[in-house]
Amino acid sequence: MEETNHCVCCLQGCFGEAMKGNFTCLVNPRCTREFEHDLLKADNTKNVMIIGAGPGGLMAARTAAQRGHNVTVYDKDTHFGGVFRSAAYPMGKGELSTVISAYRKQCEVLGVIFKMGQEVSEDTIKEARPDTIVVATGSVPLTPPIEGINSENVVTAEDVLYGKKDVNQGPVVVCGGGELGGETAEFIAQTNHDVTILEMKPAILTDMVVTNMIPTMERLHQQQIKIVTNATVSKINENAVSYKNADGDEITIPASTVVSAFGYKAYNPLENVAKENCNEVYVIGSAVKAGNTLTAIQDGYQAGLKL
Repeated sequence: MEETNHCVCCLQGCFGEAMKGNFTCLVNPRCTREFEHDLLKADNTKNVMIIGAGPGGLMAARTAAQRGHNVTVYDKDTHFGGVFRSAAYPMGKGELSTVISAYRKQCEVLGVIFKMGQEVSEDTIKEARPDTIVVATGSVPLTPPIEGINSENVVTAEDVLYGKKDVNQGPVVVCGGGELGGETAEFIAQTNHDVTILEMKPAILTDMVVTNMIPTMERLHQQQIKIVTNATVSKINENAVSYKNADGDEITIPASTVVSAFGYKAYNPLENVAKENCNEVYVIGSAVKAGNTLTAIQDGYQAGLKL
C-alpha cells in the first residue's frame, strides 16, 4: 500500500485538462499515454543527478530508475516534497501528502539514492560526475517590493501553514487571493474570526479548477472572511495595511498580522553551473516558471523518458 498512487481528488488532470481536450492525471502522468510511453530499459545506463526532491524531481527520479538508470536525488532540505508539502496543510487537503510518500517509496524500491539535507554546489557536481542532471529546484515565495514587507508582523503563508509563525489575535490581512491565499485565510479563520483577503485582480481563486474554486468560495463566505478585489497593496506597518483600489484611492485597514501570500517565483540557481559541468541537463517544473504541480510532475516524467 505504501507504493500505491492514491487519487487525491484534485481534479486538475482529469476534469481541468479534459476541458482543454487533454485528459490526464496529476498523480499518474502516464494515464491515457500508456501505449505512447513505454518504460523499457534504456540502451545505455546513465548516472543521473536529480536536484530537488519535490514532486517533479521525484517523478523524474522514479521514471529514470524504471528505465534502468542509476539515480541520486539531492535536496538541501531534510523534508521531501518542496513547496508542495505545504499544500497538504489547508483544510481537507491532507491526502495530498500521499503523493510524495508514494513517490518516495517507489523510488526507494527502485534503488534511488537520496542525499537529503545536502545543498548542491559546483564541487558537488564535479565530484559526482553525472551523465545527466535534472534541475528540479522548484520555487520560493514571491516577496514584492512593498514598503514594510519585512516588518515583524508580516509572515509568509507557508510559515503559517507549517506552524512556524504564530498569528496574532486581532485583524489578519492576507495579501494575495490565489489558491494559496484563499486556503491560508480559511486555515487561519478556524481560530481567528477577523480575516480579510486583499487581491489585486477582479476575482479571487482564479488559479483553481472551477470545481474546486466554487466550494472553496462558499466556505470562505460561510466563515465570513472579508474579500476585497482590485486591491493593490501599497504599504504595510505594524498595525495596518494600505492598498489602492480600482479608482486609485488609498485605503488603510487595521492588521495585527499580515500574511504574504503573493504566490511563488522560479528558483533556479544551478542551471548554468550544471550546463558547464554536464552535457545533458534538463530544467523542469517551477524551476522554469512557477506553476502548478501538474506541470511539474509532467515535466519530471518527460525528463525521465528522454534519458
